[in-house]
Amino acid sequence: MSIFIPGEAGEGLEFHSVEGFPNAIINAWDGWIYVGGPDFRIRFMNGRFIEMLGRDATGEPCFHALHGRGEPCPWCPREVFAGKSASGIFQKPTDGRWYHVVNLPLPLSDGAFAKVAFIRECSEPESRIKDLPVFRNIVDQLSDAVFFHAPEDGRILYVNDLACSSLGQSREALLGMLPSGYADAPVSPLAWRKMVDRIEKEGVAVFEARHRRKDGMFIDVEVKATKVQAGLERFIVTVARDITKRKQTENRLVEERNKVEAIMEATGDGVTVQDLDFRIIYQNEVLIRRRGHRLGEPCYRVYADRDEICEDCQAQKSIADGQVHRRPFTTTTPGGEPLHLEITAYPLHDAAGKVMACVEVVRDVTEQRRLENSREEAFSAVSHEMRTPLTAVLGFAQFMKENPTSPEQQREYLGLIEKEGRRLKRLIDNMLGLQRLRAGFGLMNPAPVQLYPLLHEVAGRFWNPLVPQRIEIDCVPDIFPVLGEAVRLQEALTNLLDNAVKYSPAGSMIVLGAQADGDRALVWVRDEGPGIPMEKREKIFEQFYRLEESRRAAGTGLGLALVREIAHAHGGRVWVESAPRQGSTFYLSLPFAPD
Repeated sequence: MSIFIPGEAGEGLEFHSVEGFPNAIINAWDGWIYVGGPDFRIRFMNGRFIEMLGRDATGEPCFHALHGRGEPCPWCPREVFAGKSASGIFQKPTDGRWYHVVNLPLPLSDGAFAKVAFIRECSEPESRIKDLPVFRNIVDQLSDAVFFHAPEDGRILYVNDLACSSLGQSREALLGMLPSGYADAPVSPLAWRKMVDRIEKEGVAVFEARHRRKDGMFIDVEVKATKVQAGLERFIVTVARDITKRKQTENRLVEERNKVEAIMEATGDGVTVQDLDFRIIYQNEVLIRRRGHRLGEPCYRVYADRDEICEDCQAQKSIADGQVHRRPFTTTTPGGEPLHLEITAYPLHDAAGKVMACVEVVRDVTEQRRLENSREEAFSAVSHEMRTPLTAVLGFAQFMKENPTSPEQQREYLGLIEKEGRRLKRLIDNMLGLQRLRAGFGLMNPAPVQLYPLLHEVAGRFWNPLVPQRIEIDCVPDIFPVLGEAVRLQEALTNLLDNAVKYSPAGSMIVLGAQADGDRALVWVRDEGPGIPMEKREKIFEQFYRLEESRRAAGTGLGLALVREIAHAHGGRVWVESAPRQGSTFYLSLPFAPD
């Protein structure tokens, strides 16, 4: 005998068996039985199922009739439709009750399979979870916190003892808890759904998180989340490994790395790290600005435009012998200016002491070389400047001592001795005054200084036949006094006026002036000299710096440096405005004395 279960469009499901045997099984079994086709429509329901459901749902989609869903259930064991049996426990979403389900494939006449589902209500699956082989493998053998979650919302179904101790919670308190109950950052339903989707797609999700203990403390963990299926029942299993100590170590390493990188950036030197093939594996910002990002390229190609290692390569020596090597290197800038470099190679050893890379530091010493040359020239100029008046003083004194001279000659020679002596004194005063101010000794006795008489006193020193220029004063007599030291201001103006006389053509006009400028006095010296190039207008105030075109005139490069220090000591500043072949005007801005 056979039992025929009708389907749609003339199709049907047919059990071939001994007469009465299937009926006996179906009627005697105390659970629920239904048959579903590959299209998810119910083809048959036994009497107990119809009684439990309250209606005969034959012909309806199983996901709608049994679970009230509008689409197939994500937990449906679809492998049954491929001829494989599936069984397990299942929690019904609509009533929260647990069921044991056995799904068997039912061959159809066209070669496809339907499923026969045998269902019986059962108890909560905690004990079943602990009996799973996968649980024994993961939970019992790993020294990590293990959580079993419901795939729908992340609700905890079971945790091992280590999970309880790491969170400081009892198992009873954790069961049923959502991930937001112990995670540092909120875990929204959408975030949980995204993680489950990621697991469905990739098989596993690995990420770092922070767990919050019951006492409020936090632990850093590395989480591996995956899907586990036992029959029809699916779980999301998360294994959380405590990485607090590792994170602390990583943070210390990051801090140390940041310190090293900050030092590399703060040095102002170009720093590269090269591997054993001389390829760049690190550049600091200094070199990136100069050469761009060139990681992975050979250093000799980037910095020397060569196709092979440079001769006398310091990095090659350091890699070979593990020692520090240093050498000077001179080249030119794109503009043709000389560029002096100092290259130092430091070997970088691994934990075993073997050289694994080389740190190369490139220091631009062009300015240092320029200052050294300038200092040498300045000392030579100072020596010459001091020797010249001293030679004149000694020469005229010796001549007068050894030779009879008339009173007129004596007056002339004594005048020259006095002139050269004053010149020598001004040079010494400039040197001592500059060093004193740079050493931090400010004004000793600041007091109100009247500018009008001060300008006349300074100009008066240059109103003599030996000065070929006309010197005029542009200042009203009743200008407010400034706060300072008259002697220091005289030194500053004398140096400015002396420079104007040196570099202005004979017969030209030099103006020494002052006027009110808000709460300050603006003092200036204007000449008709050759002017100063724009790019040199800051440098001329540096110690020992002299313009190329000014080297023909006597001087040491100390005068303007002293003027700047005197201006700063008075709470003011100095600057120059100039144009080529149109003269220069040096300005001093000084605060007025308080009323």
